[in-house]
Amino acid sequence: MGQSSGTSACVAGGAVGAVLGVAVAALSKGDANAYAKGALIGAGAGCGVALLYRDRVQKLQAVAKEEGLVMQVNELNANVAATPTAAPSMQAVGVEAQVQSSEMFAVGSAELTPDGRRKLTRLAATLADKQPGSAPQTPKALKKILVVGHTDATGAAEFNQKLSEQRARAVGQILADAGIARQDIYYQGAGASRPLASNATEQGRTENRRVEFVEVDNEKLLVERVRSERSNAKYLAHGTAPVTSVKPAVAKAPATKKPVIVASKKPAVDAQEPVAQAPETKTPASITSPAVPLDGKGGVDFGGSAVTTTRSVLAMGITPKSSPFALIGTANAAAPLSSCVADLPRIEGQVKSLADDKPLNEFATNEFFPGLTGKPWATAVNGHSVTVGPIAVLRDDAKVAQAPKMQFITDYATPQKKQSQAFASVANTYEGETQILYRVFAVDQNKSPVTCMDIVFDKRAGSAVAGEIYYPKQGDAYVAQFTPKRR
Repeated sequence: MGQSSGTSACVAGGAVGAVLGVAVAALSKGDANAYAKGALIGAGAGCGVALLYRDRVQKLQAVAKEEGLVMQVNELNANVAATPTAAPSMQAVGVEAQVQSSEMFAVGSAELTPDGRRKLTRLAATLADKQPGSAPQTPKALKKILVVGHTDATGAAEFNQKLSEQRARAVGQILADAGIARQDIYYQGAGASRPLASNATEQGRTENRRVEFVEVDNEKLLVERVRSERSNAKYLAHGTAPVTSVKPAVAKAPATKKPVIVASKKPAVDAQEPVAQAPETKTPASITSPAVPLDGKGGVDFGGSAVTTTRSVLAMGITPKSSPFALIGTANAAAPLSSCVADLPRIEGQVKSLADDKPLNEFATNEFFPGLTGKPWATAVNGHSVTVGPIAVLRDDAKVAQAPKMQFITDYATPQKKQSQAFASVANTYEGETQILYRVFAVDQNKSPVTCMDIVFDKRAGSAVAGEIYYPKQGDAYVAQFTPKRR
């Protein structure tokens, strides 16, 4: 709608409004005149809502152009369920804006620059506008606005999360200064957990440093929006590790694999964006595939193969979870999803109210997914026992309820078997329609023989579908397949 004319937006909104108006008349058992009146009232209201959001988007776009802001604005649309009198449809319920924030804050600080404060004040004034001619509303009836701070993946995840939260709160205060009630403003620090671009280049890191504004009609929609973003697998398209270098191809004959340029966790100077080799490119017989470098203790051979790409076949096999929302705007091409070897533990903060800094009430439950109730999972891999757990995942947003540990028994079937210590770990989850990706990272990779694991669970049956263990071997990353079972 933001790119459409006022007439087309009015027609689209009016059509939805007319259907809703007729439905109301039907429920009230009105006569033919009531049906007609309901349709007219509904059409007028629908037209007004459509024009309101179209106007909102265009005003924000105008401010961005005048101020030289890099900002993408979209209408936020929600699925409206089918009724006995109407088919399912999409209805505009809010606006989403992503604003690059690199020049708005001093490096490593939540203090706004003078120029950044001026630009955000103009945006806040636009968001504070009320629908012309509307009657005064009580605070509970007003729209809700969520401000989310995002950083790039440079630095510690904990620091990035706290910094992004402080920045989001600072922006929320500007909204309050513009006249929006504090009880209608929420803020969140997502840190580097939701990258929109690669962290391997300065341009990508610039795109990831952003402030996100989400305005919706009511608190219920706000809760749904928050939940739809949490544990969303779409943010796996780009890893959060400082992807900076790859090993060069090595002359060796005969070669059977095509070289693929990939990313690693090892730092390098003047890093360049990794680019995959085109499928039609011929590979000389004397060149082997470059491996992904990986630091760590290692020391245990799980019988895997060298990692030559950071793409995750496991992650790409998960059907995205359906969302009540849909964005109408610039479409982004789907990117390959990253494996844990190109990732780091992701940390995001709670959504808090600007009025009292208390968390948003999401009415969460303590119900677990089947099988993921806090038991360890184990299996044998190349003669070694591998155990990870407790694995406990709540139904609400596939939240990790307990931090797992990893433990290994080398050569478990021989008298020389040796049980390792339990290695502290951190887990992230990504929920699909029928599956959950459970991603585990060793906290101290200099002591653990395994760097990270990816396990896919069927969230209906409570069983593991597949898994991958990533471990270092002579400075390179290796991966072994495994499917653990619940003990």
